[in-house]
Amino acid sequence: MQLKKYIMSLLALIVLTLMVACGGSQEPTFRTDSKGNTVPVADYVCVAVDETFKPVFEVLFADFRDRNAKAFVDPFYMPEDSAVSMLLNDSVRTIVVTRQLSQKEKDYLLGKYNLVAKQAVVAYDAITLITNNASRDTLISRDEIKQIMQGKITDWGQLRHSGGQKGEIEIVFDNNGSSTVRYMKDSLCGGQQPKGKLRAATTNEELINYVSKKQNAIGVLGVDWVGNKNDSTRLSFLSDVRIMSVGAHDSDDADDYYKPFQFYIASGSYPLTRGLFITSTDPRTRSMQRNFFFYLTDEPNHNNMGQMMILRFSQLLPYMAVQSHNVIIKRY
Repeated sequence: MQLKKYIMSLLALIVLTLMVACGGSQEPTFRTDSKGNTVPVADYVCVAVDETFKPVFEVLFADFRDRNAKAFVDPFYMPEDSAVSMLLNDSVRTIVVTRQLSQKEKDYLLGKYNLVAKQAVVAYDAITLITNNASRDTLISRDEIKQIMQGKITDWGQLRHSGGQKGEIEIVFDNNGSSTVRYMKDSLCGGQQPKGKLRAATTNEELINYVSKKQNAIGVLGVDWVGNKNDSTRLSFLSDVRIMSVGAHDSDDADDYYKPFQFYIASGSYPLTRGLFITSTDPRTRSMQRNFFFYLTDEPNHNNMGQMMILRFSQLLPYMAVQSHNVIIKRY
């Protein structure tokens, strides 16, 4: 009788242990992913990613799966503001976006869910401007971009390097809630919404397709969408559109304008750059989700795997100093 009671108590303890997460909250041992599969919670990696970075993260998720056979990776690609909202609602516990959480947002997570946000920089991105292949020139300064976004420059003929092109400038973003809109708002418009003739596409693919057919349009998107995937050196871009060269200041010298190559991002020559951050509220000290955080940030020691993949398969600049083809690219 005593043995039976001991066994029952032991089983109850095991069940209770399986139900309690490291953070102290009770969670099920299994859950259902977005495709209806039942997966172990410990192996489940649910990440909301700014859709600007979908090309490289499809590669990163595939590589992470190859290195972690038990991992169930469930990515969601969406506008940046939607990803942040999901984290604040505790719908996901890992996001990858182009900003860190504010102190107010971190306090909210701690107060409502008792969750601490762990954040780290992953890479640097370049805001890229694209035009139609029929455009006569592709040199533009940061100040000219600022004046376009503020509604002060509205016609191609007002640009220093218009090449004689005229017509109303149309600015095309990927999405109204995207990180590229926020970048222009915060970095160039003093916190005000961009003005002028604006258009919001549904996806980055739609944005590129639209600009390829509209001569007076300028598309605004992340650099990884315009890389030539057939070029392993990452030294060329899409042929469907033209990539504008951007200068930090107005200049008549074409050598003062730069395309968004990794080297020019690293050196600071390309003036439209931003950080890419991973934020996790996973309270567990050991989980597959935490392993993905380490995989991207090389903490404590993942041999630069995620960083090397970013260097090899994207136009982004990795955060860590990584080596490829005997050239070391360091963050600035």
